[in-house]
Amino acid sequence: MGNSPDDRHTIQALIAEVEQLKKLINNNRAQSDSQHDNCRQHRMESSPQTEQMLRYSKRRNLVVFGIAGSSACATPEALAAHLQSLLFEDAPSSAAPLVSCAYRLGKWKAAQRKPRAVLVELTPVSAKHKAFKACRPRLRASRIRLDEDLTPQQMQQRKGLSTDFLGLKIRGFKPFFRGTTLKYRDGGVVRQCAKGGANKIRAPAPTVPGPRPAHRPEHTNVAMDPAEVLRQAGVSVSKEFDLGPALPFTMGTAGSDNDFQDCAGPTASASGLMGAFLG
Repeated sequence: MGNSPDDRHTIQALIAEVEQLKKLINNNRAQSDSQHDNCRQHRMESSPQTEQMLRYSKRRNLVVFGIAGSSACATPEALAAHLQSLLFEDAPSSAAPLVSCAYRLGKWKAAQRKPRAVLVELTPVSAKHKAFKACRPRLRASRIRLDEDLTPQQMQQRKGLSTDFLGLKIRGFKPFFRGTTLKYRDGGVVRQCAKGGANKIRAPAPTVPGPRPAHRPEHTNVAMDPAEVLRQAGVSVSKEFDLGPALPFTMGTAGSDNDFQDCAGPTASASGLMGAFLG
């Protein structure tokens, strides 16, 4: 462009148009920010209702961890049939399936070692409790774990209890979650742990095996000099005092026999003999 009047007029027109575009952009940005703030405020105000609706929609769902991927479970229909037989193996074949649908969560990654979790939607809510009660002990040996389908808010609440969860494990307990509630087994009692309360819980007392019962030896007939028995008991015996020949007696437990009754027989126990001489 040159310095002619027409060129200068064109440049000024372009500058004016750019300024108008800047004002329009700024106005649109301000309106967008205002709408965003209004939407965020509305979401915060309606979050309890939204959370309640979201939890209600997830009430029939289960999340299953540890289901290995295979060609037999490649399709959602095959995966649902596999989980039906796995979770409800006692259900009759003629009954309607309790698993309505199943699909894997997250995106597939080539470097992922653990299988992706499976979201299972059950037909009645009672089937969820049945699966929890019947399948957990059986599936634990196969390293298959069941959990509830939690909302983001519930997952955040669990994350806030992770320190207490680890603290209970260090103290020797077996913590677990029921929804967003942290619980642990104290012997045969299930207790609840509040946030920050793991440090106040004492570790369970170690189980010490009781003493083994004393082995009672079999009764054996032996011969013992009565004078030697008295000397071991601290009684001085005169040489002129003849106690007679050594008598056979039965070795038994002390105090288990009557004193003079044992000495009257052909065999005498040690406790009976001592009681007879010592009086």
